[in-house]
Amino acid sequence: MTTPIPYGAWPILLTSFQTDGRLDLTALDHLLDFYITMQVPGILVLGQASEVLTLNIEERFTIVQRVAGRSKGLLCTVAVGNFGDTLDAQAVSLEKIAALGIDIPLVALSILPSPDDLDGQLMKLAEKTNSPLGIYELPEPEHRLLNAAQVGRIACSGRYLFMKDTCRKLEPFTAKVTAARGTLLKIFQANLKILPPSLEVGSHGFCGWMPIIAPELAAQVCDQKGTPPEIRKRAFQKLLQFQTFMVKQGFPASAKYILQKRGLQLDTLCRVRAPELFTQENKAALDNFLSRQDWFATI
Repeated sequence: MTTPIPYGAWPILLTSFQTDGRLDLTALDHLLDFYITMQVPGILVLGQASEVLTLNIEERFTIVQRVAGRSKGLLCTVAVGNFGDTLDAQAVSLEKIAALGIDIPLVALSILPSPDDLDGQLMKLAEKTNSPLGIYELPEPEHRLLNAAQVGRIACSGRYLFMKDTCRKLEPFTAKVTAARGTLLKIFQANLKILPPSLEVGSHGFCGWMPIIAPELAAQVCDQKGTPPEIRKRAFQKLLQFQTFMVKQGFPASAKYILQKRGLQLDTLCRVRAPELFTQENKAALDNFLSRQDWFATI
């Protein structure tokens, strides 16, 4: 990838399923078209919200190929790609993700072969691959985090361009941003609660759950230059209320239902939780919440 990583609010691509549990690629196309219409700067594929760990390897590559083919040149794409039990196998997988057309394959720290020497493993993967790479502190199945010194070492290599930080605390996040300053590595905040101060200290944007359903509001919060502070504050408060309620009703099924209400054709079926756990009561609660105001309206 030769162009700079675009700043702003990046959604994570939900995985759409048919009622029989198979991938719904038509719904996936509609979801991508929605984000393209919304002019999001980029999208993360095969993330936690995508239910990546419930997908088999064939499904993962099928999704990546579909996304790359439909969005090329329209938005920046990053996708988890280090699949396999060894670094050699993960390097091959990352190169395949790149060959399918994704702009930046991501190394998920939680599925690296070892929980130790994370930066060492990242550097070895850089040596074994040719494509630009990114980092994702994927919270599952084990939450592994880099410290600022490790981020500084990796950033200085020039091989890593994107990082999704999930430490959920402002102080270590700030230290990582500071360590990467002046390099090609752009660090995104995943946690909504500390998003505003994260942007102030140099976050390259927001890559979290709320851009999935309300990309326009998330973009407004990230727009530090063109949107007045009071309007950004109101948009942020909307997102906080919205996220709290959405999570309470059973994410990611609740997010899929909200997108249905926005006119998208996708089922609420998920693999991370039994379908019967997303009930008519959940739907009614979401309907009531959405009816209170136009949650997606920007000012």
